Parts: sequence; C-alpha cells; structure tokens
Amino acid sequence: MFQKALWIRNYKQGKYVIWLFWLSTLYALPYKYYNAAQHTDDYLRKTTDTYYGYHLQGADAAISPALLLMVLAILLIGWERNNQTIDFLWSMSFKRSHLFLSKWLLGIVHIVSALCLSWLLMYFIYKNTIHAQYQSFEPFHIYFTYTIITLIAVYTFTLFIGAITGNVISQGTLSYIIIILPLYIFRLIFPFLALHVDLPQEEYNYNYNKYALYTENVSIASPLTHFRINYDYDSQREPIEDEYGNRHTGPTYHHIPAAWTLLSPAMYILICLPLGAYLYTRAPNEHNGKILLYPKLHKYFLICTSLCFGLLGGTVFIDGSNSLPLYYIYFIGSGVLTYVILQRLLKHKLSLYAK
Repeated sequence: MFQKALWIRNYKQGKYVIWLFWLSTLYALPYKYYNAAQHTDDYLRKTTDTYYGYHLQGADAAISPALLLMVLAILLIGWERNNQTIDFLWSMSFKRSHLFLSKWLLGIVHIVSALCLSWLLMYFIYKNTIHAQYQSFEPFHIYFTYTIITLIAVYTFTLFIGAITGNVISQGTLSYIIIILPLYIFRLIFPFLALHVDLPQEEYNYNYNKYALYTENVSIASPLTHFRINYDYDSQREPIEDEYGNRHTGPTYHHIPAAWTLLSPAMYILICLPLGAYLYTRAPNEHNGKILLYPKLHKYFLICTSLCFGLLGGTVFIDGSNSLPLYYIYFIGSGVLTYVILQRLLKHKLSLYAK
C-alpha cells in the first residue's frame, strides 16, 4: 500500500480536488478566523461600542471540505470503473487490497495535514489578534479533533460505497443520501407514526424534538451537527436561550457535544475500512457501470429505497393534512413508482464511458 507508483498515480488522478480541499479548509477556518479578527478590530477602533462577537457553527465550516473529500473518493474509485482503468490496475503486480488502502491513506494524509496546518495557523492568529483578549482557544482543540475524525469517516464511507457501486453517479448519490439520512429519517417516520396516534400539538413537538436527536446521533456528522463556539460580549444583551432551552447570560455559550458522539464516525471507520477493502478485492468487474456491483444487494436496495421514498412522498404531498387515507395513497404511490424505476435502472449500465 506504500508503493511510490500507487501514491503518484492516485495523487495525479485527484490532485485538483486535493488542492481545492486544502484551499477550502484554509479558507473556512484560518482565513475566516483572521478576517473576523480584523473586522472586529476595525469596528472597535472606529466606535465607542465595546461589543465583541465571534460565532463558529461546527458543521458549516466542514461542509465544503467534506463534499470535496467525497469527490476525491469518487474520482479514485468510481471514475476508474467509468474509464475501465480498473482492469489495467488489477492486472498489475499490486495486491488489490493495497490498491484500496493506498487510496484511503492518500486522503487521510491530506485530511490530517490540512487540519493540523489550519489549527497551527488559527493558534498563531489567536495569539496575535484581538481574539486573545476575549477568547480561550481550548474549544478549538476539541473542534479540530472532532473534525478530523468526522472527515476521515466521510472519506472512508464514500470509498466503501465505491466498492459496491459500479459508476460515479451511484457512488456519489448513495454516499450523499446515506450520510445525511440519519439527520432526516426521523422527520419522515414520525409524521407516519403521529397520524396513527392522536397527539396534541404540544406533545407532538416535544416528542419530535426529543427523539429526533437519537437518530441524528447515528450520523457520521453527529459530532459536528450541534457543535457551537460562541463569544458575545455585549453589556446590553439580553439572556440568550439556545435550541435546547438553556438560558445563557455570560459572554460564552458554547455547545460542545459529548465525546461519546465520536463513537458514530469511529464505528463507520472501523467497519467500512476493512469491509471496503474486502469487497473491493472481490468486485465483479463485469458489472461495472451498473448501480450496484453485487446482484444479491438488489432486493435490499429496492426495499429500503422504496420505503424511504414512500415516506418522503407521503410526508411531502399531504402538505400538513391529517388525512390517513390520503397519506397512504401518496406513500404507496411513491414507493411503487420508485420500485418500478429502480428495478429497471438496476438492469442497465449507466457509465459515462471515457477513454
């Protein structure tokens, strides 16, 4: 997996995305951090106001780097199936598992390097700007730890999906949908359950907010979804109530998820890495171009996808109506339509062949 030829080839294949990943990471973290310091310093110099504020939404800063890592994983595996170079690679003297692991290590090196450099730059900016007068840098240590593990999990999972899909379209689509599914699946299931139980609106809202967090914790992004670093020094500010009902009167009101939320991305890494390497070595290349490489997965894919689209159709199209028959009409209609379309698509190759 450490052969120089593999590293050079993988780098050349994804170098533009890798550069964009570095630029997006440096822009979203050190550059914006420095820009916030400069803007605040200029503001305080020009006014008698004493207000100082800084806000970091954990997930927002990681969205662009995460999407670019998904694109990198798609280029390294999905594109090889599209242009048929995977057959050439497999004919060489490298172990197939080493081919997969070399792609994984390339991404990990750049994830850790880019975020460590961002951490160093932000610490330097912190020490030499107005931030040092109002902030503690300790929450950022935790944030970078959470972000590194989360981005590694996103990249690992997308590579794993590439080991079971046959083209770039299905790899990208399935990776994105499954990653965000835990964040939204409860919003689809709960209205279905609530229609069968007559709940008062207040009780409905309480149970919805309470149990939605449980499904969100299964997501790869759970450590960053509710990560907040907030500094708000304003003598005139009223107490702030956050999304969890807590009232904050001080200048700092961070929300740092517990360390156990890292279990979710850690489990994705521990399961998807060895399983992805195993499936990659045994992928039937005669199915390249199809949505899924393994025919045995078709029935599970059809059932799960049809159910999800059925729930989506039922929730969206009833538009707040409490009519149970109407919900079932849209639920069954959306599910059946999805099943029929996917059943046909699974039989055909969707590759955009490129020489």
